[in-house]
Amino acid sequence: MRRDRMRVAWGPRRGAAALVLLASLCGGEAARAQQQLPGNALPNPRLATLVPPGAKAGTSVEVTFTGTDLDEPQTLLFSHPSIKAEPVVAPAPPPPAKPADPKKPAPMPPPKPPVAKFKVVLGADVPPGIHDVRLVNKYGVSNPRAFVVGDLPEAVEKEPNNDVAEAQRIELNSTVSGAIQTPPDVDYYVFAGKKGQRVVLSCLASSIDSRLHPALEVYDTRGQRLGFNRRYNNNDALLDVTLPQDGDYYARLFEFTHTQGSAEHFYRLTVSTAPWVDAVFPPVAEPGKATQVTVYGRNLPGGVADPSAVVDGRVLEKITATVAAPADPRAPDRLAFSGHLPPLVSAQSGFEYRVRNAAGVSNPFLITYARAPLVLEAEPNDKPEAPQKVPVPCEIAGRVDRRNDRDWYAFAAKKGDVLAIEVLSDRLGAPTDMKLVVRNPATKSDLVEVDDAPAPPNDAAGLKFFVRTEDPAVYRFTAPADGDYLLLVVSQTASVLSGPRQFYRVRIAPEHPDFRLVVMPGDHIRPDSGNLLQGGHESFTVLAWRQDGFAGDVTLTAEGLPKGVTCAPQTLAGNQRVTSLVVSAAADAPAWTGTFTVRGSATVKGKAVTHEARPGGITWAVQPGQNIPTVSRLDRSLALAVRDKAPFALTTSLDKPALAQGDKATLALKLARLWPDFKQPLQVVLMDPIPNIQFNNNQPMPLAQGKDDATFPVVVSAGAAPGTYNLVLRATAQVAYNKDPTAKQKPNVNVVQASAPLTITILPKTVATVALTLPNPNLKVGARADVVIKVARQYDYAGDFKVQLVLPPNLTGVTADEVVIPAGKDEAKLVLKAAADAAPGPRNGLVVRATALVNGKVPIVQEAKFNVNVVK
Repeated sequence: MRRDRMRVAWGPRRGAAALVLLASLCGGEAARAQQQLPGNALPNPRLATLVPPGAKAGTSVEVTFTGTDLDEPQTLLFSHPSIKAEPVVAPAPPPPAKPADPKKPAPMPPPKPPVAKFKVVLGADVPPGIHDVRLVNKYGVSNPRAFVVGDLPEAVEKEPNNDVAEAQRIELNSTVSGAIQTPPDVDYYVFAGKKGQRVVLSCLASSIDSRLHPALEVYDTRGQRLGFNRRYNNNDALLDVTLPQDGDYYARLFEFTHTQGSAEHFYRLTVSTAPWVDAVFPPVAEPGKATQVTVYGRNLPGGVADPSAVVDGRVLEKITATVAAPADPRAPDRLAFSGHLPPLVSAQSGFEYRVRNAAGVSNPFLITYARAPLVLEAEPNDKPEAPQKVPVPCEIAGRVDRRNDRDWYAFAAKKGDVLAIEVLSDRLGAPTDMKLVVRNPATKSDLVEVDDAPAPPNDAAGLKFFVRTEDPAVYRFTAPADGDYLLLVVSQTASVLSGPRQFYRVRIAPEHPDFRLVVMPGDHIRPDSGNLLQGGHESFTVLAWRQDGFAGDVTLTAEGLPKGVTCAPQTLAGNQRVTSLVVSAAADAPAWTGTFTVRGSATVKGKAVTHEARPGGITWAVQPGQNIPTVSRLDRSLALAVRDKAPFALTTSLDKPALAQGDKATLALKLARLWPDFKQPLQVVLMDPIPNIQFNNNQPMPLAQGKDDATFPVVVSAGAAPGTYNLVLRATAQVAYNKDPTAKQKPNVNVVQASAPLTITILPKTVATVALTLPNPNLKVGARADVVIKVARQYDYAGDFKVQLVLPPNLTGVTADEVVIPAGKDEAKLVLKAAADAAPGPRNGLVVRATALVNGKVPIVQEAKFNVNVVK
């Protein structure tokens, strides 16, 4: 059984939870308001269905499609290069006969037949699994839909097949594609089998972008039900039956509540004796190493029944195998998996494992990479009095083996040691609800109990890629004393769910700061793709997983862009989890359709680290303003199309290159009206609100009709976090448009364009605290005294400080030459001098001023006051 949830926690770390809350409190309302703004109404191809949604490798198939703005389709773009498509064009109708009367006008030629089908040709080398397909047309490239490549013969549903007498006959070891077209629709299939065969029936639905919630049953010819299943994994169904005799058997497939049905409720039903993998233990491997694993499933080659391994009432088989993790040093940065990739797994890295028998290949199983040396759970470890001792650092692979299983581990730590303790299970695809408890045996007390991770923010980005998990948040453990500590790992559902599918990982290791990125098209509520207009700008959303407290800036760049398209380096600030990335097209950029890559680079513990952003997208739209998460997933590639001229383009500038906390500036907008008849006003808002920075007092920034420039105030509050931010604006206007360029009537439609990106740097008010080792020195008349000036550096500033003595008005008799605290140093001697004619007595309110040039040119001043007593 698998609960249907949308989940995950952004940045599962101590600082990340605070950042999530900060983003929710400071930017949530603006983001929600922004989400409810009207979307872009210019044509944007959106693909809803592709029928059939898959085919066998090495074959060809004709597919039909549905969606919106799919006029004049040109081709299909697949994520695998060996899958090609060509339009199926109906024969053109004969030209009309010429009129007998030459004075009569010649009849208009018949319209060109529209493309309603594509022939898809699959190379024999295309691996089995889910690939992405997009439709390309005159308006650009669509969102992806799943296209499944299998290794069994394929069929397509034929209506009517709504009852036993109408059941569609299919072959055992084949796949049929169909749809529940109406709420009461029921699809029957009949297949022949032999006594003793273990037949696995798999209905893919949610994993292939379908809206269907299928229920699946198997009956014999006497009407006896042999099996039932729903929600084996999210909304996919799976069951297996051992045939009691030779003969026919019926598969009955329907929407579980009989309340939904349409072409968008499609499925792929496979009926076979091929293997099915339910679990692999351990589900984790060390990079570049071979790991001995136990595989649990059905129809496994050489499999032996294991009575202790039961799923949905069926005893599983098991085999042992050796899994070799890829040796490529870049492999731990990849998520090489051909199954469904929900937001939940987007921060993980791993590879897939399959088995094969005479009938075919199994489903893929995801094996993730360990971040520390691997240790296997060893029973008995059910009591705190007899825990399993594990080394530090380590990654433990464990399971909920039986009902009410509780796993205790013991690890040693020294006083002050800081360790990250992380439990992953739900994020690995296991149907669990884990928690952890850390106990100090010396004091016989629990230090912490961690259950669910903090909820993700309810803002536009959080709803766009909704990431909630049943896994506990990462716990940052600081050892209070030398000694052994206990860790309890338990599933909240252990009283009812146990077995090989209830697996988990536990990491106990020093913190290893790092990050992962997800990049998505700009629309927050609808399936989308990157469609860039000449002379314009297109935004993408970049979201960050910040791991183990990583809070550094990430520089974003793009690779593989076509001629005429650029992407200036842009920054995801260290206190942000989301930003917009903008690509721009020159006015003469050629039409193009293809894919490109976004990378993020940062300095982590003094080392340069680069990760490729993982593409993601929205699968199905939601109603705006309802605070309902979209259905989204990871994609196989990031697509972009360049098409005709944009109606307008917006650029921005600031009158100051950098602003300190508490500073003010002026933002200038410059509009280029690229369509000659576009004169309408614009409304401009900030794409991604920056906490504690106000643009035009947090109100929309209007550009009046016919006006091409305007300025607006920017106010940086004292609490603004220092850093470099990507500033992108969202410009909205009503533009006269008709799909038919010859039409006389052109109604106004809503058009949205991103601005060109602009960098805004917020500097701290101070980059150090200043102190004197002798705060009230005595200074003899006509003599000198050395005073050591010390700085405690902040915000990683490592440059020079120019140190000066500043005297209050009318104070005389004391001077000092300017000195410099060099880069990398924390102190310098300031030599105080008393004039020969200086009058003895106190001199109060002197100031030591230390000036730093931040960003190479912006002076930041920090001061300390002190007194001097001049004596004879």
